[in-house]
Amino acid sequence: MDFSVQSLHTMESELSEELRTVLKTAKVTSTMELNENSLMKLSKNCLTDITLRLVSLYEKNLNTCKSAAVKIDQLKTEQIENQKKLMEIKDMKIDSVQQAVKTELKTWADVAQNGIASKPITTKIVKEAVRSVNDEERRSRCFLIHGVEEKDGEIPFQIVQNVYRKLDFNPPNIVDSYRIGRKTPGKSRSIKVEVEHPTDALVLLKKAGKLRSTDLRSVYLSPDRNKQEQAAHSKLVAEMRTMIKEDPSKFYFIRNNKVNFIDKK
Repeated sequence: MDFSVQSLHTMESELSEELRTVLKTAKVTSTMELNENSLMKLSKNCLTDITLRLVSLYEKNLNTCKSAAVKIDQLKTEQIENQKKLMEIKDMKIDSVQQAVKTELKTWADVAQNGIASKPITTKIVKEAVRSVNDEERRSRCFLIHGVEEKDGEIPFQIVQNVYRKLDFNPPNIVDSYRIGRKTPGKSRSIKVEVEHPTDALVLLKKAGKLRSTDLRSVYLSPDRNKQEQAAHSKLVAEMRTMIKEDPSKFYFIRNNKVNFIDKK
């Protein structure tokens, strides 16, 4: 059987029920009273039934434990992959800092060589470059939830937790969650969610497609894109819509900053 948290609850329930049955059969109220003398008073048929039931539970729960071990190995593998991706993200941020400095600042050697002094190195320029990189780092820890009906008195945190449950995702610490944009009658604003680590957001976005098989099929997630990324994504969406009109026999999706497609089954 496939391992799940529910299977653990089922295991606990079945074991507890069987223990209660054994105590009742032995006419004792607790395991402290259950001993050789109380069991010896039972008939062979009763002892046989208890033994067979315990063996059946043992085999069933042994399979659950084996499935759990496989699941844990799988999670370890995924965690290693996520750590690799996190390192890649960190490397990208370092490259971004270096590129920002190269773009915004000129080295003293360049200034001396070219005689350019119209754009002196100032604290403001440095702060703007670093602020841009910090903003990208913060965005990597955020994602957006779209398509959730907006209601008066709602608590965005609870909405986020519900999405986590539908994706069977153990929720990381949620730093903040709130609706973004100006409130407009008849429209539901997106919910912005910030978590502690970029890996948490990355893993959740990878699982987002599973929402289509739940009662939240109209809800979808997206990264927290900056203005340039939003413009590029909008262009890809327009391109995808055109491709759908020209050939609706295929299933189209955006991945790795390009429109992909596969044949519909």
